[in-house]
Amino acid sequence: MKALRFLIALAFLSFQASQAFAFVSFSIKNEEVPKTKILFFGFESNDAQTNREISEILERIRRNLKTTDLFEIIKQGGHLDTKMPKPVQIGVAEIGKNHTATANLPEAITVESLPDFESYAKAGIGAIIVGQFNRDAVGNLEVRIRMWDVLDQRQLFGKFYSASRDNYRKMANIISGEIFKAISGEKISHFDSQILYVAETGNFKKRTKKIAMIDFDGENYHTITDGSDLVLTPIFSKKPEEIFYLRYFEKRQPQIFSMDLRTLRSKKVGGFSGTTFAAATHPKDQNIIVMSAINDGNSDIYEMNILSNTARRLTKSPAIDTTPAYSPDGKSIVFASDRDEGQQIYVMDTSGDSVKRISFGGGNYSKPTFSPDGNLVAFTKIKANQFMVGVMLPNGKGEKILAKGYLVEGAKWSPNGRYIIYSKKRGAYGKDSIPRLYICDIITGFEYELPTPESEGATDPDWA
Repeated sequence: MKALRFLIALAFLSFQASQAFAFVSFSIKNEEVPKTKILFFGFESNDAQTNREISEILERIRRNLKTTDLFEIIKQGGHLDTKMPKPVQIGVAEIGKNHTATANLPEAITVESLPDFESYAKAGIGAIIVGQFNRDAVGNLEVRIRMWDVLDQRQLFGKFYSASRDNYRKMANIISGEIFKAISGEKISHFDSQILYVAETGNFKKRTKKIAMIDFDGENYHTITDGSDLVLTPIFSKKPEEIFYLRYFEKRQPQIFSMDLRTLRSKKVGGFSGTTFAAATHPKDQNIIVMSAINDGNSDIYEMNILSNTARRLTKSPAIDTTPAYSPDGKSIVFASDRDEGQQIYVMDTSGDSVKRISFGGGNYSKPTFSPDGNLVAFTKIKANQFMVGVMLPNGKGEKILAKGYLVEGAKWSPNGRYIIYSKKRGAYGKDSIPRLYICDIITGFEYELPTPESEGATDPDWA
């Protein structure tokens, strides 16, 4: 059976974690966050082929969790991460030398047994994951997983998965997501997500830009435009298999296009004769977008109904109003404008009224966007000739800068709202001048570079 069968069976008295572990403390940047030490049991088999496949799945889980900097993974019988401190032996479980426990741990536990929580707690273990692997009648790998919170002495989840060989990666991503959610308290994981961005090749005098897609783990990379036209700022549509992007069609003025990813056919959005740019999708109506348009030499914000091909002008200021984005409830729009003291961030309702400035941290702001829960606004800004991305409350308070660099821009949110993604150049020359994609944990400040092709630059990311 080639199709992936994920039977998410709550077969083992499954209880979903509703909050983070008590021993994980979070703060915004500049403070070390203690890692949760996870001990894996049962991720092995007496059959050589099955053992290789289990090792592949476990390695994928390890790589996924490593991107968060929240976990330290330990495996019964050996270490997964060669960069961990040299271990000492405690029973058959290997624990880093920084642990002070000397008690012998049980040799093994199974998905049916209850761990000796006190012994594992003394050894510094925060969580235990037990796996059991079998084959079904057609050769699919069946996996039973159970995860325990050692300090609270309770089960976090127990699930059953079945997958064919070509779906092990997806299964590993989903298991990683369950672990991440159980530890962090997040409701949505991101390991099985996709990144949309602009891939750049060529020298600085002649850059070719193509829209590219890649999975979060760096696999399934492919381009979806051929580079014949300049393309910028791609975003995922609310419709499946559709994106919007800015295109300089046949070297003319830029306009917003949509693309069907199944056919790769594009069409211009709206009947604007002038420049259109900076599209954003409505959170509740997949046929409505908001965008900037230049008519009579002035940039204003318009709401566009794609089905009726009608547009409604929302701003009427002589200033440059641009980069709009909806709030998650669809009732407000955040945007950038130079109507007062340089370029700042403003919020208005969807009628275009009640415009209010919210940025007061100094510098020029751009590309604001609401978090998925509406509790924060991410932005890009330039201050004292330095580029940076950060977040603030929707009323403008609590501004936090998360990343700085020679050039940092284009902040967008992860589907779970825990991370922002952006492109960054570290310097003006050599490899540092090639823009790369990064994500930043808005709680811990941990930054991780996404694995895009080394030969290409990467800008204008979106995440779904």
